[in-house]
Amino acid sequence: HTRCSRDWSSDVCSSDLHADILFDREHSIDLGGITAHLMCLGVTHTKGDEEVFVPEDSVLISGDVVQNKLAPALPMMGASPKSWIAVLDELQKLNPKIVLPDHGNFGDGSSIAQEKAFLVDLQTRALALKAEGKSVDEATQTIDAEFRAKYQGWQLRGFGVGVQAVYAEGK
Repeated sequence: HTRCSRDWSSDVCSSDLHADILFDREHSIDLGGITAHLMCLGVTHTKGDEEVFVPEDSVLISGDVVQNKLAPALPMMGASPKSWIAVLDELQKLNPKIVLPDHGNFGDGSSIAQEKAFLVDLQTRALALKAEGKSVDEATQTIDAEFRAKYQGWQLRGFGVGVQAVYAEGK
């Protein structure tokens, strides 16, 4: 088992689960001619999200960080579109040919840009509504309606936590 973060709370990992490898940001494992680069690049879906890149095959196993037309879920305190976008910027530098998400269909490297565009759109729209004096609840309702029209074909979920995170960051 590999654990990405040393500060996971005890309720996340059961007491009978012990990590063989601990790392803060990156770790590489030689699998006999194939290298798996394990990465924990920042807070996204959870503070322990881990991505795996196999350069020999140009494959990114993105977990919950990059999905294919599935709106990002921001359930963790500290997660925000801003922090998620920063991680996506790092993943884009890998230029993967194949992206394998935890949920949904696999995609190519454009999946990263597609998810980033969605988050930038969410961030930009929430900031605009905040500047208009809208409450988090009002902004969430507006964004929900607008994004359901704009992102047809996507699996969308509630936007409240994401809007709240953007409002809290204020930038």
